[in-house]
Amino acid sequence: MKNHNLKFSRLFSKRALIISVFYLSIILSSQTVFSQIGKSTGLELGFCAGGITNIPGQNGLFTGAIFKEFMKYNKKKVNKTGVLTPTYGLELKLNWSYYSDVAGGMNVFTIPATFKFNLGSKMDEQSVVYNEKTNTKVHTYTKFRAIYLYTGPELGYISTIVTKDPNKKSPVFGGVIGGIQIWFNRFKIDIYAHRSLTSVFTPGNYYVQGEAIAFGFAF
Repeated sequence: MKNHNLKFSRLFSKRALIISVFYLSIILSSQTVFSQIGKSTGLELGFCAGGITNIPGQNGLFTGAIFKEFMKYNKKKVNKTGVLTPTYGLELKLNWSYYSDVAGGMNVFTIPATFKFNLGSKMDEQSVVYNEKTNTKVHTYTKFRAIYLYTGPELGYISTIVTKDPNKKSPVFGGVIGGIQIWFNRFKIDIYAHRSLTSVFTPGNYYVQGEAIAFGFAF
């Protein structure tokens, strides 16, 4: 009965998250005016899979993150059309993922620093307003679509009661991450995979790896 209730609770939580994200995506993707693409700060919510290699019985559940992007713009295109087009840049995240396990849950905290490359974009600019206080031009848009490819290193930490005797736990790890990112106005979809390069139990080959799909929105 306890396991049945736990499975039902997880299913209900996933459905509630899906409905919430879908509702937000409709609102944000249809937003008529927004500004400063390529300099966004926002939140992500999604689902993950994976766990620690060579340890059976793990299931990925939820993932969430705070992100900030710093994109460069195509100056030649700005001079020609007046539209700011993000080309490449950096995105920083503070990411959390939760995995269930027969021996106990596992929280994984990571800080990825990824390099993003624009594979294609389309946008309609509405206006450009000069801000005297910040001495900058604020560009507003009515439509923005873009696809990015990204990859980079990440620093991570695991918190779990899972043990692998007589191996010693090494909770801090370094890893790599890569994926694809799709933007619809202020809403984005991230599909990515990551893997640690150092074992979280020593000696042995116990690496954190997994995949995720996350739905994000910019403030």
